[in-house]
Amino acid sequence: MRLDLLLKSFCLVKTRSQGKKGCEAGRVRVNGLAAKPSREMAPGDRIEITYPGRELLVEVIELPHGQVSRKERERYYRVVRETRRRRGTDIDL
Repeated sequence: MRLDLLLKSFCLVKTRSQGKKGCEAGRVRVNGLAAKPSREMAPGDRIEITYPGRELLVEVIELPHGQVSRKERERYYRVVRETRRRRGTDIDL
């Protein structure tokens, strides 16, 4: 499954195009490296996303076959680390 589609399926971004833009802007990394939106994902991959005000690191457990509900999230990925930053310290990209 493509990275941009996986981000949308996991509800980590609102739209697939937001996932694509985040990848192109360098705000999404997979296994520590900058990732293209078309990168094929596999279980065990770690996705690091930089949002305004926070950073999130998740590990893919299983690839879904469509949209994942909030109740099913733990089956497909786990949050490894979530870091929040204070307001006013963010830099718009």
